[in-house]
Amino acid sequence: MDYSILFIDEESTQHDQFMDYFEQVCPEIVPQCEFPLPTINEMLQRIEELCPDAVVTDFRLNEVRVDIHYNVKYDGIELINAIHEQREGFPCFVITSFDDEAINGSDDVNMVYIKDILRPETDKAKVTFAERITRQVDKYRSRLGNAKQELATLMKKRNDGAANVYDEERIIEIDSFLEKSLGAYDSIPKELKKLSNLDRLNSLIGRVDELLSKIE
Repeated sequence: MDYSILFIDEESTQHDQFMDYFEQVCPEIVPQCEFPLPTINEMLQRIEELCPDAVVTDFRLNEVRVDIHYNVKYDGIELINAIHEQREGFPCFVITSFDDEAINGSDDVNMVYIKDILRPETDKAKVTFAERITRQVDKYRSRLGNAKQELATLMKKRNDGAANVYDEERIIEIDSFLEKSLGAYDSIPKELKKLSNLDRLNSLIGRVDELLSKIE
């Protein structure tokens, strides 16, 4: 199974290092490299167009402007926070030479790694950086797939007239999770939901199918 991993950095030399690392360590990962775009909304749109399985970003995206000739108005932590506002739990990682600064600005210290990790000779951990990425992608895919399957089962139960109040609550919970995973800007606040609308849930399952087909 291949994994499409997007790397965002303002230096082309770092792009080359990123490509070389995965070519040596994990050939099943297909890396893509992009320069950061000027605004965070432009970058989010570009990520949506590329539809990667995970995003790896530099922390200081405006530090070395040799290959880009504009200001980048956000850093890697801000970008990942924006991604997670739209897609809860989406696999994201920050690599940096300033890990202490990045960790201070991050809600999750486990997604921050020192940039030297992209040197195969220094990545000697029992679980390599490449393996951490693929495991996170697998977990994300599994969570979406399991939620979709459970939602379909509960919807059938409801359609057959056999759902109870606990089933309805679970439908709303899964519905909320899937909406946040697919794009929080489309989600309906949980407290505003009553009995789930079957047509909307069918549409939601279709969107999950479409997303899973892109990331599998």
